[in-house]
Amino acid sequence: MLNYLPKILIDKALIIKSTLITILSIQILILSTLLFIKRENRLTNSLLGFVLLFFGLTTINFSLFQSLLQEKLIKYIPYVRLELLYALGPVIYLYTLSVTNPEFKLRKIHYLIFLPALFELIYYRTSFYRDGANFLDFNSQNPLQLLFTIQQWIGVIYSTSFMCLSIYVLFKYKKWLHNNYSYTKNISLQWIYIPIISFVVFWFVWFIIRLTDILFFSGKYSDVYYYPMYIILSVIALWIGFKGYVNSTNGTIGFNVILKPKEKIHNYSISEYEQVAKKLKNKMLAEKYYLIQDLSLKVLSEKTGIQKDLLSRTINQHFKVNFHEFINRYRVEEFIKRIKIDKDKEFTFLAHAYDSGFASKSSFNSIFKKQTQKTPKEYFFDLHSKK
Repeated sequence: MLNYLPKILIDKALIIKSTLITILSIQILILSTLLFIKRENRLTNSLLGFVLLFFGLTTINFSLFQSLLQEKLIKYIPYVRLELLYALGPVIYLYTLSVTNPEFKLRKIHYLIFLPALFELIYYRTSFYRDGANFLDFNSQNPLQLLFTIQQWIGVIYSTSFMCLSIYVLFKYKKWLHNNYSYTKNISLQWIYIPIISFVVFWFVWFIIRLTDILFFSGKYSDVYYYPMYIILSVIALWIGFKGYVNSTNGTIGFNVILKPKEKIHNYSISEYEQVAKKLKNKMLAEKYYLIQDLSLKVLSEKTGIQKDLLSRTINQHFKVNFHEFINRYRVEEFIKRIKIDKDKEFTFLAHAYDSGFASKSSFNSIFKKQTQKTPKEYFFDLHSKK
């Protein structure tokens, strides 16, 4: 009887893990439904809804797949098997494009990137899949098994490529923000970086673990890592769904990463940059435009009378910084001037920060420390202790 105890414990552990994945998957599917019916930002929310739908179906299908295996109902597996390897990456990429650009619209080419997912769906309904995947013997020369393995890895690479494109779009968006806005907290989309990067890391780790298991251990350790990996995948999907739902009402601005033919750019001389730089410095000191909390490149261009492209390139090439850093340098200097005068600390640091053009405590603290290598408190006491 004691010999049966380990098997009973293993079975219970599998039931617990399958139940956990199922519960998480149901929550993901509920979130996807809520996003589909949400009225604000229709396209963006619908694309995020599809992200969650695909992940939810993938994870809950895994639980169903394992249950059929445990019950020795292998013949039914081809009718329910679903992985959507070829759909997950593309839909995340389209969601990233839409969330970084409110003017984004789906075009015919966007639908074509889901064509491999359609072939994948058909493949899993055929006997080719059943004979290639259900009786894996990694020492055999079964060509259908080779076909199954190849399509799996192509699927992982296909989705990972689109997820990497998503990260590229996000970093381009961040760079664009810093070249156009002095305050980026409400439009930075910082919340989406962690889950999307996590997806990329997830697939990369999955690829390495799975490949190692197949090549060196004939796939016999799949039960050890399959459940934890799917639980992690479910948690990541829930994270992006929840954060996306909460943040979906926050508008973004018209950034567009789609590559266009290069426009002819006017080449300014060094003397032109120097003249513009001198004019800009005089205007900044005299008018203190940096005190405008939501100052943008466009607004500064209008106020100084300097053409927007020339202004941007002068800041980038002459001052060797982006617009965000350029404006916030003036704000830090303004803050330092104010605390030098206020040696008795009649006003709080935050009050001085707001009066210096900063729009939030968190952005002020991070920018100030980045530029001075000290916190505002440390800087204040160092400043007045020397006198």
